[in-house]
Amino acid sequence: MEESTKKKLSPKILLLAAMAILVCIAALIVLFPQKTPEPQIDVTTTLEQVVKTSDLSTAVFQYTGIVEIPNKKNIQKIDYYIYYKASVYAGIDFSQVKFTEDKTAKTITATLPEVEIQDTVVDPDSLDFMFQSKKSDNISVLDAAFTACETDIQQECTSESAILDVARLNAENAVRALTEPVMDSICKDYTLVIQSETVEPAESEEGSAKSET
Repeated sequence: MEESTKKKLSPKILLLAAMAILVCIAALIVLFPQKTPEPQIDVTTTLEQVVKTSDLSTAVFQYTGIVEIPNKKNIQKIDYYIYYKASVYAGIDFSQVKFTEDKTAKTITATLPEVEIQDTVVDPDSLDFMFQSKKSDNISVLDAAFTACETDIQQECTSESAILDVARLNAENAVRALTEPVMDSICKDYTLVIQSETVEPAESEEGSAKSET
């Protein structure tokens, strides 16, 4: 019985059966194609690159000031006053903006570096003098006057918190304008949070001395 059964399974029948199996497999592949996994996008890296490569600059503020130049021999006496205009450049280093993702809270946090005064430029053509002493009314005072104006604007910017506040707000608005459109396209259900980098105050010598003892 076994020999007669083997004789009935001719090579042609086996070939047809194999072809039928291949056709079924091909049909299954067509009907149920394998899904290619979508590439994962690193949101934080993408946002950092967007901000870093964007054409962003610091905010420019126009400042006007008046400097008093005292007499060298009698500092209680004013030789002349100088009115001047200057440009103050303030902002952040946008290449240092960092992003972190919180998948649980669905937030993207942008951490901005501290705002700082980056440059001050006195306009030499804006200098206007009001002399109180005729001896001081000469061209030799120009160099000293320009230096006095540069010193004055640097000191004023150190104590002028309003400039830093406006520069910080401008930086936040710039980062928001760049990142939110990107987030809408790749993580629409996330919320953007902007914060400033916290700088720990340096430990005073007195405090360090007490800690050592």
